Amino acid sequence: MQSIQEFFKQRTFPTTQLEIAVQIILVTNCRASEVLDARWCDFVPNRFLLLPAKKKSANVILNDRILLRSIERLPRLDKEKIFPSLNYYHLYRYFKKNYSHLYKQFKGKKYYKVTHGQRYENVSRFENEEKIRDILHHRSIKSGKFYKQSKRSE
Repeated sequence: MQSIQEFFKQRTFPTTQLEIAVQIILVTNCRASEVLDARWCDFVPNRFLLLPAKKKSANVILNDRILLRSIERLPRLDKEKIFPSLNYYHLYRYFKKNYSHLYKQFKGKKYYKVTHGQRYENVSRFENEEKIRDILHHRSIKSGKFYKQSKRSE
């Protein structure tokens, strides 16, 4: 039987800032801006990365060991930011190219954003607005209703 250390040594890790940022969005359901603003001071190697909340939502805590190890291996190109070479346009282009099937159906809607397609997909089986808000780290009752209503109008 393989040890945990051997398992992690054999795993392929994302290598670029873009790959890591995209995986964080997919795993945590956080906003693109929360990832783009990730700071080294909020990173504790092998433990967690705290992504401070935007728009009055809840903070997101990333504790995926593979992603944490990938972040740890990134060169420190900036004193503060973990992903200094990225902006929203990079994420938008990546998601459009690789995940457009998740958000084509929402194009043209008022709150159409790069990370919304994957968010809709991740809450699509839930009817409970409180669970939807928890999954998306939202505090607003309005957002739970918005994602629930959007699912039904598909």
